[in-house]
Amino acid sequence: MAERRRRLVLAAIPGLAILAGIFLVVAMISLSGTSGWGFDFEAYFLAAMRLARGDAIYLAQTLSGPFRPGPYGLYLYAPPLAAALVPLTALSLPAAAAVWAGFRVLLLAVTCLLMPVSRHVRLATFAVAAVSSAVLNDLHLGNVSILVAFLSVVTWRWLDRPLGAAGLAMALFVRPTMGLVLIWSLLRRQWRPVLWTALIALIVVAATLPLVGVQSYFDYLRVLTNVSDVTGVAKDLDLGSTVLGLGAGATAATIALFGGYAIAIVAIVASTRRDRETGYVVTLGATLLAAPLLWDHYLVWLIIPAAFLAQRGRPWAIALPLLSWLPAPLVPLLVIVGTLLPFAARPRPLSPITAHPA
Repeated sequence: MAERRRRLVLAAIPGLAILAGIFLVVAMISLSGTSGWGFDFEAYFLAAMRLARGDAIYLAQTLSGPFRPGPYGLYLYAPPLAAALVPLTALSLPAAAAVWAGFRVLLLAVTCLLMPVSRHVRLATFAVAAVSSAVLNDLHLGNVSILVAFLSVVTWRWLDRPLGAAGLAMALFVRPTMGLVLIWSLLRRQWRPVLWTALIALIVVAATLPLVGVQSYFDYLRVLTNVSDVTGVAKDLDLGSTVLGLGAGATAATIALFGGYAIAIVAIVASTRRDRETGYVVTLGATLLAAPLLWDHYLVWLIIPAAFLAQRGRPWAIALPLLSWLPAPLVPLLVIVGTLLPFAARPRPLSPITAHPA
């Protein structure tokens, strides 16, 4: 009976993935005219417009002194993202937002297909991701969390190899806390991936200089140093901000914030005693615990520990992305859970559903 049930589940997964894909497309069409549609993308698009005109990429308010992130239109990423979006400036903003949304729907599918897991786990991951709150929010806002997930999967699939280093190098330009992966590599005494990542990042900088100029990179560093007082920023859900938002005082918020950092450090160090895939997935979670800002759509990342654990004999974990529907104050707890759960992975696949990649 159990074997028959398992066969029925496996047979249903491709159909569920197709239905989820249809749902995702319909959802994006329905959301395209709603409030907040393309809110984050518009900041990227306007930065690309400024670059195309030959103006400074970054707004004066982010360069002139300390500021709190969050307001409309602030571009806080490295110059390569704005450079990559310059071709979209030939379109109107609504058309560009639609193209960006369609691109990321496709990118989500490619992300799942590239995962170094079995075919059924890939399809199940996509089916769950497509109906998760984090993915829908990210697509609605036009954010880059799906892009970061794609680059993270590229790094995972080609871990400790040049192509994986390329994925990590590109991710660093979008989410600097991904640098913790380099520290994890150093703790494992894996020097080559670190050198490859640094070399590829330098190549990207050199390749974009003719378009963005040297000053843009200096401006980016200034923007990063000017970001201040992030605890308590509206809709920021890191541990400190969440504790503060629940009515606790500044001292409790600070303790919670540094508690998150401590969990991240301990998890990374402990993961070096496990196999490299486990260590990598744990470290990915740690990059969110160490991030100064934590938005709800960052939980797109949950598709990675979900697929990893399902591949390693914990099929129930495939539902992890659905937890992003839980109330916002639980987001930091979900990050902690997603960071630590990979330690529960079995050492190798034990059943057909967790077989080696197809």
